[in-house]
Amino acid sequence: MSYSVAANDTTSASRQGTVTIAGNSCKVSQSGAACSFSISPTSAASVSDAGASGTVTVNSVTGCQWTSSSSVSWISVSGSGVGSGSATYTVQANPGSASRTGTVTIAGQTFTVTQLGAPCSFTITPTSNSVTSAAATGSVSVSSPTGCAWTATSNDSWISITAGTAGSGNGSVTYSVAVNTAGTSRTGTMTIAGQTFTLTQGGAGCTYSISPTSNNIVAGGGSGSISVTSITGCAWTAASNDTWITITAGATGSGSGTVSYSVAANNAGVSRTGTMTIAGSTFTVTQDAAACSFSLSPSSNSFATAGGPGSVSVTTATGCGWTATSNDAWITITAGATGSGNGTVNYTVATNASSLTRTGTLTIAGQTFTITQTGVTCTYSISPSSATPGAAAGSGSLAVTAPAGCAWNATSNDLSWLTITAGASGTGSGTVNYAVTENTGVDYRTGTLSIQGNTFTVTQGWGADVIIIVQ
Repeated sequence: MSYSVAANDTTSASRQGTVTIAGNSCKVSQSGAACSFSISPTSAASVSDAGASGTVTVNSVTGCQWTSSSSVSWISVSGSGVGSGSATYTVQANPGSASRTGTVTIAGQTFTVTQLGAPCSFTITPTSNSVTSAAATGSVSVSSPTGCAWTATSNDSWISITAGTAGSGNGSVTYSVAVNTAGTSRTGTMTIAGQTFTLTQGGAGCTYSISPTSNNIVAGGGSGSISVTSITGCAWTAASNDTWITITAGATGSGSGTVSYSVAANNAGVSRTGTMTIAGSTFTVTQDAAACSFSLSPSSNSFATAGGPGSVSVTTATGCGWTATSNDAWITITAGATGSGNGTVNYTVATNASSLTRTGTLTIAGQTFTITQTGVTCTYSISPSSATPGAAAGSGSLAVTAPAGCAWNATSNDLSWLTITAGASGTGSGTVNYAVTENTGVDYRTGTLSIQGNTFTVTQGWGADVIIIVQ
């Protein structure tokens, strides 16, 4: 009798069975099938650089045990079992720019993972910085996937890269900043791994100086210039604070420069001071006074005997002081004894009691003003106008009244007995003395004196021893 035993392909363990033949049992033992494994899929290609997860199916007979493990750190796998089953794996992100391949072992089978490299991207930290005007240093961190090459360059001469001009993957760039000697801030850049790093540096504080700080200009006017010293970028302005000072160039500027100006003529008799404000500093201009000159109008005057008021105009530059004085008692200054600049002097002329023309002067602003006044008309009077002496010899006098300076003469018209003893001539008021001889006649006698158109009559009595008989 014959029998057959089926293959044992569902388990790895041995098995036993019995066959009954004619009432008799026959025991049959069969060994277990050998364990074999297969996985599906057997690989994962083009896995994203960001990482991924997946499942692998394990095929095996019942009772066959299996485990899983990874040969690289960036792939983790979990899964074990008996018989058919599955394992899961996780691929970490690829930090590099190059693709990579790793394997895991599942149920003794190799599962291959090929992961794409990360695309090159770059970040810098920080992206900007601000520093003072002094020299400074700093650094910038570069973050990039491994293998990603980069360079660093400065775009401004005052920024120097001292280390890290080139690198790959993560790295750093160090730099230095030169002193900013300008008065204004400045901004520069570096290009690091294709990224822009911006650097702002403060300006040096703006300071200004001018030279010279003052000037003296002659009265006729003139021009000059001032140097302004400052650092680059420091703006300034120049302005005149007086109308007689004009800025002709350099009203605005930046850094060092020059301001030009002109000064008008000073027509005043006093010096003057003006200023300009240049870059916040004061520039002082002192200008000499004009030479004082004076003129009078009129320069002379004539008055009649009665006199009266008059005036003189003084012309001179503003600020030129002057005085007026009279050089004669009969001329009196009534107003304008002192003045400055243009002005007027008022005066009065007293009556001229003399017959003579007189001349007097005023000294005004150093100039001579002449006054001519005519004298009075000569008139003469005598007192008394007659006398009646006795027969005896004798003398007498008479007063002559005339304005000062009026000349006169006295003459006798009867010289035989009436003579002038003093005062035959004179000027102005005076006295004429005369004498009479004895009258020995028998009658009165009359004689005269002629005094500048006036007649003085002398009637002298006759002698007392003369007897007159009337029949």
